[in-house]
Amino acid sequence: MESKIQIGCRRVAYVLLIVSSLFALYTSGFGLLSAMAQRSIHWLFMIVCIFLLYPIKKGKNINVLDIALAAVSALATLYVVFTWQRNALRIADPAVWEIALCVIGVLLVLEATRRTMGMAMPIIAIIALAYAFLGPYIPGALKHKGFSLSSLSSFLYTTSEGIFGMAMGTSATYIIVFVLFGAFLAKSGAGQLFVDLSLAATGRKRSGPAQATILSNALMGIISGSPVANVVTTGSFTLPLLNSAHYPMIEGAAILAVAATGSMFTPPVMGAAAFLIADYLAVPYGNVVLAAVVPALLFYISLVVYADICAAKSGLTGIEAENLPNWKAALRDRGQLLIPIVLLIVLIVNGWSALKSAFWCVILILILAMIRKGTRMGPKAIAEALISGSKDTLSIAAACACAGIIVGVVSATGLGVKFSSLLMQIAGNSPILALILTMVASIIMGMGLPPTAVYIIMAALTVPALTGMGITNMAAHFFVFYFSCVGAITPPVALAAYSASAVAHTDPMKTGWTAFRMGLVAYIIPFIFAFNPVLLLQGGDGIMNTILALITATLGVFFFTFASEGYFKGYLHPVIRILFVAGSLSLMIPGTVTDLIGIALIAAGIVLRRGLRWHPPKKAAAAPAGQREAKHSEEE
Repeated sequence: MESKIQIGCRRVAYVLLIVSSLFALYTSGFGLLSAMAQRSIHWLFMIVCIFLLYPIKKGKNINVLDIALAAVSALATLYVVFTWQRNALRIADPAVWEIALCVIGVLLVLEATRRTMGMAMPIIAIIALAYAFLGPYIPGALKHKGFSLSSLSSFLYTTSEGIFGMAMGTSATYIIVFVLFGAFLAKSGAGQLFVDLSLAATGRKRSGPAQATILSNALMGIISGSPVANVVTTGSFTLPLLNSAHYPMIEGAAILAVAATGSMFTPPVMGAAAFLIADYLAVPYGNVVLAAVVPALLFYISLVVYADICAAKSGLTGIEAENLPNWKAALRDRGQLLIPIVLLIVLIVNGWSALKSAFWCVILILILAMIRKGTRMGPKAIAEALISGSKDTLSIAAACACAGIIVGVVSATGLGVKFSSLLMQIAGNSPILALILTMVASIIMGMGLPPTAVYIIMAALTVPALTGMGITNMAAHFFVFYFSCVGAITPPVALAAYSASAVAHTDPMKTGWTAFRMGLVAYIIPFIFAFNPVLLLQGGDGIMNTILALITATLGVFFFTFASEGYFKGYLHPVIRILFVAGSLSLMIPGTVTDLIGIALIAAGIVLRRGLRWHPPKKAAAAPAGQREAKHSEEE
């Protein structure tokens, strides 16, 4: 039973969350405040609500200590709100009480991050702080002059280079507004619309339920910026359908996890890191959206092929038409909710500010939702959407604040330059080795940190080295972005896959490794666009060369998927699989020579397939139609 303190804290937090959302919407539509003011006010709402909603230990109730920390965090942040202009012009050293307040502010950021995200990121931040203080005692190239407590705390807490840096700026502007856009869509019933339309479009195919899972997750990325959230939301609709259609549940859960992870880099609304890319590169968000189109398309094409192969191996058929949602009824009941999504894409592509586009689309959702009774939002629903938007931003804001500590130390100590130099030395000026090392580091960090945090840290450490080796800025940032996301499906810690296995009641490790196999294309594509950014629609090679590169890359994805699954109109001989892998990789690499080699290898594989028959082990063979139901029961 909840205590009066618990109830009171939650009510206060909800009021603050509503005000936070209204503040974000107002400034996005009618003009942002100065950078430090916008960021500090945003963080004021975020950190106070974190301490009022997240107890010191999971499963415990909010107590007096949490309230005290909320009050102290409000005091420390208000200090920044009201003094940032004076601090920017300060010549004399800050007073002792100001230093103490800055130290407390930094410590509160660490604690807020621990409560919302766990220990991994605060530990990295503490290591960064230790490095800042112990610089004179570190041997070798990483040595630096060191910092005093007063100088470092002031730098991290009162300037736009630390906690209130670019990452917090992105959270205070783009992220919260787009999360609100998703919250209003979700509250109006768009999630059910996406699932219904996906099932209506694909349900009658043999892999229909799996394809509906893929499509609905791609669409749900507009609403949710979290792979785990997508898994839980769409899994409740799609996994029972997969089960009823006798789809192998390990594969079904893996498809769910991979599709949910792919939504992080699927336009128009991608993960929070996409907005950071736009800020880092100082380009319109529409440019980032455009660059993301082809890689996302190739990724989902591969996943659709995987889903169909799995259905073919299991001898499945589609869902009967009478058991599928009626797309006309779905559009009649909720179809107007598609208009804000289409308008958002149109506005961004046509050069509108992403913030103003999202603001006016939120307003449009409210207006269009009133058309139908099933989508209509009353005052309570609007308040819930405002609360949900800011509440879903809490962990992102904490990650951005904590990442600001790390990036601030990297900047102040020159660690970024030193790390880039070290990376280039290890790689021996080899771009491919540098990319591999960056990939490994990003994936490892992505196992314990959210994509946004991984991207911020790795971008600061590795992008300068990658661009120094001739890789374009956009390609370097997208490379880090992609590998910050795929950690969610990379064993041994594949959070999206494990979440899907929990919903589907499958073996977590088997689900994780299956998801990894199905998402292999996401590990290959970044290397291709790193060396030839035509897949990012960059490079200016001419429209015909670009189109040809896209066609051959798509063909390469098809045959890579066939090879990795060992199935193409029947099971493939290992020799054929090798030919298909080599040919598909050649096709994915833009260039006339590589295209011709790829076509020749794949053609050779197709010709040889008729002569080289392959009989897989009995356990891999499809079960007869009459045995499918029993087999499925055993797997569960």
